[in-house]
Amino acid sequence: MMMLERLRAFLRTRAAQTYLVGGTVRDLLLGRAIHDVDVVVAGDASALARAFADEIGAAFYVMDESFDVARVIWDSGTTRALVDFARLRGQDIAQDLQMRDFTVNAMAADAVNWQGAAAAVIDPLNGLDDLAAKRLRAVSDEIFRNDAVRLARAVRLETELHFVADDATAALLRRDAPLLAHAPSERVRDELMRILGADDVLAALRRLDAFALLGSILPEVEALRGVTQSSPHIYDVWEHSLRAVAAAAETERAQYANLADGAFTAQLAAHFAARPMGGYTRREMLRLTLLLHDIGKPATRSVEPSGRIRFLGHAEQGVALALPALRRLRFSNEQIHWVKTIIANHLRPLLLAQNGMSRRALYRYFRATGDAGVDTAAHAWCDQRATYGDALPSAVAAAQQTVMTRMFDAYFNAHAQQIAPPPLLNGNEVMAHLELAPGPRVRAALEAALEAQALGEITTRDEALAFLKTHWADEQKL
Repeated sequence: MMMLERLRAFLRTRAAQTYLVGGTVRDLLLGRAIHDVDVVVAGDASALARAFADEIGAAFYVMDESFDVARVIWDSGTTRALVDFARLRGQDIAQDLQMRDFTVNAMAADAVNWQGAAAAVIDPLNGLDDLAAKRLRAVSDEIFRNDAVRLARAVRLETELHFVADDATAALLRRDAPLLAHAPSERVRDELMRILGADDVLAALRRLDAFALLGSILPEVEALRGVTQSSPHIYDVWEHSLRAVAAAAETERAQYANLADGAFTAQLAAHFAARPMGGYTRREMLRLTLLLHDIGKPATRSVEPSGRIRFLGHAEQGVALALPALRRLRFSNEQIHWVKTIIANHLRPLLLAQNGMSRRALYRYFRATGDAGVDTAAHAWCDQRATYGDALPSAVAAAQQTVMTRMFDAYFNAHAQQIAPPPLLNGNEVMAHLELAPGPRVRAALEAALEAQALGEITTRDEALAFLKTHWADEQKL
């Protein structure tokens, strides 16, 4: 709401006729929080957007030059808001609204003066009636053919608003579902991520699948259907993957008190609310990774003579399959690396819970996972919940809680001591002391010294040099 008031104050100083449209009007009428704002401008929308961005110190870019659509992105570090400006289409606002997707999004109001009264809403397609009935109704039979991204948006709106598509719109969804595979990747990705962020994400994914849309977005996940698994798995790989995503939602509803015996709830809430990779929160990215984490299983499935089903190497195969899927959806390199890291290491917390975790194992775990280490541990918990369902054995749960507690304590409370100590030596010192040329052995020596430091075996530069000379060098036969 703060962004809306800043926008209105700005628009009062401008002569252009402007309208609030779409989701902004809909959500104000529903009493929902407003984070993103849509504005229609009877004039130069991009110029107005640029002027607003300059006034509030926000980012600006043109989304569609031919239709004169621009976006302003305001990010305070803790809050992020989008304001989209679009030139009026048609002769007037009524014609503009008839070109939109759903009737509940085809309402408008004066951007400066509207005070929220339904009577003052411009509503040529009876969106107010559909809003009251919690009904999602297509503006026309061609909405998905005009813009296939609307197929995913329909499910997202059903999920977010707790609405249901009417029979005619559901029929259009089924008719046009194949078009989604050819829609603009970035926009499909954004709709998918918002669906994955839903409170009832399991129902949202099932609804997406009911219209054959999930397979259009991620055929790699569609391939999991019917791939059976041995005990202790109680679901096939398809259902397991959906349930793993649902377990993440369960963890959030518990405010992370079901991780590490509730010892780090505040730190975990802040951790998963952060956007270190830009665009999406860690909580949203975790859900995406849970959906993808077992996509390597169909290609690695084997059955032993005993009847036991194995998936040897499925993590590595999963990484190989995730890469093209994520690139196809235009995720950033940083986001792709984060997902790769978790998929590649998603079994490690489970193995540490089974075999015990020394301080060395803890250090090597975070060396492999880096800033995704906490997320990988939470991922493993969700994976286990989806493996056993409500029958998760208490001994298995306790072992994993113990491992998570140690991981989170090291990450949040002793990061510089146990995970990423400041190096005591640099490469030049190592080369001089061990008489090495630049190359991988120097990096290996530095890593060995860092590990010894993290284990508390050395604490000073002189001890580090002595360690390399007397221990590491002998082992490496330098």
